[in-house]
Amino acid sequence: MRFEAVNHLQGPCYSLPIDNIDTDQIIPARFLHRSRTEGFKGLLFHDFLQQQEQCVATELQWVHAESAGPKMLMAGENFGCGSSREHAVWALLDNGFKVIIAKSFGDIFYGNATNNGLLLIRLTDTWPVVLQSLAQDPSVSVKLDEQTLTTADHYVHAFAMDEFFKNMLLKGAQEIDMTLRLGEKIAAFEQTQAQRFPWLQQPTARI
Repeated sequence: MRFEAVNHLQGPCYSLPIDNIDTDQIIPARFLHRSRTEGFKGLLFHDFLQQQEQCVATELQWVHAESAGPKMLMAGENFGCGSSREHAVWALLDNGFKVIIAKSFGDIFYGNATNNGLLLIRLTDTWPVVLQSLAQDPSVSVKLDEQTLTTADHYVHAFAMDEFFKNMLLKGAQEIDMTLRLGEKIAAFEQTQAQRFPWLQQPTARI
C-alpha cells in the first residue's frame, strides 16, 4: 500500500511519556486477523487504555479523538519494541497519527513505520524540553525537509534522520519503489559485471 508524501505537518502532539511501549500494547494480538482494508480505527492502545485507572483513561481520550490536522505522539524510550507486527503502525495511522516522537524506537518498528509513511523523530537531549513545552501547549509544527520540530513557544528543535528513509517519506515511496527507481543503474551494473566476470553468469542451456 502506497502512502502520501510526508513533509510539512502541523497539529496537536499528545504526551505519553512511558518507556518500552511494545507493539502488543499498541495493538493487541487478537486484532491481527483484521485486514488492512478493515483497518484498526478505535482499536489503538485498546487493552492499555482499559488497564489504566479511570482518571488516567479519561486524560487519554485523545487517542481515538478526531482531529482537523494530523495527530502526533510524544513517547519515551524504546517505543514500538516487541514483536515485528506491522499492524502496530497501521493502528497508529488509522487513528490519525502521522508523527511519533520518542527517545528511541524498536528497530523493526522503525522500518515498518517508514515503509508506511509514519514519521518517527528521535530526540535525546531536547526530549525533556519538548515535553515541557507540550504541557503548556500541544501545538507542534514539523518540517521533514529541514529536519526541524517547532513547538508552540517558537523553539526550533533539530532532529537527525537517515537520508534514505528521509527520501522515502518525502517521495511517498516504499523501499521497493526506491530500488525500482535505480533500475537503469542496476541494469548497467549487471551488464558491466557480465563483461568483466563472464564466468559468474548463469550458463546458457544447450538443447
